[in-house]
Amino acid sequence: MAPFDGSCVHNDDELTLAQLREILTSAIIELSSKYPAIELFHDWHEHDGFIVDSKPTSWDVLRSAIQTDRTLFDSRDDDFDVRIAVFPTSCDWLLRYNVDQDDESDYNTVTCDFDLSVAKHTEISNVVDFSRSKFSGLLVQQESGSWFKSNYGG
Repeated sequence: MAPFDGSCVHNDDELTLAQLREILTSAIIELSSKYPAIELFHDWHEHDGFIVDSKPTSWDVLRSAIQTDRTLFDSRDDDFDVRIAVFPTSCDWLLRYNVDQDDESDYNTVTCDFDLSVAKHTEISNVVDFSRSKFSGLLVQQESGSWFKSNYGG
């Protein structure tokens, strides 16, 4: 089932807010021109598997969320291991990020993660290779289905 039939690029080690912002900026540039309609939901897959409905959003909302380290920090879910997830209405890909903090008084202590799953045979199927190459040392590539199975929290 798309996008879990394709490839995934994700961080291998924890990311800083600045690294996550750079990766998200690159992903938004690659995805926004081809997919104008997107939805957003809080993904509890790793936390406890709870499923919530998505809501329409816009690329401008995402761009605003990643404008600074502080705005990115503020865009997080307040619970641990709950990712912000974005996808197009075609379900060709799923972009997720997470910002976890140990000390809410200092957002500079957060740890972050990122993943982007892209379905086979889409016009952007090369974005996984592009992202892995652009952020070598930070991102690795894996089959999407196995990545999600290995991280399920329910």
